[in-house]
Amino acid sequence: MTVIVYGKSTFAGNAKTRRHERRRKLAMERDTICNIIDSIFGCDAHDASHEVKAKRTDRVTKAISLAGTRQKKVEVTAVKKNRIYYRDVNPLGNKIHAVQRMKLNSKPLI
Repeated sequence: MTVIVYGKSTFAGNAKTRRHERRRKLAMERDTICNIIDSIFGCDAHDASHEVKAKRTDRVTKAISLAGTRQKKVEVTAVKKNRIYYRDVNPLGNKIHAVQRMKLNSKPLI
């Protein structure tokens, strides 16, 4: 009878956690190097918490303020003089373009 022994790996976790751990170490090293360089040159370290963020507006205010800009301006076009060459418009506003069409299939005469 065979006994199966499950061994423990040296590092528990998957590739995602290993990658994040590796990137975290690199980021910490980069921060320490940047702090050393800043202290040598006498510069203050850049702190993202002091940056001025853009003012956020809520959706309702934004929609109300843009309501006037959404109205499209109607362009005035010149009236065409030779209307006989163009399609006519019926009272409902639909275009009328009546053209006789060819029949594509033949029917027996019997």
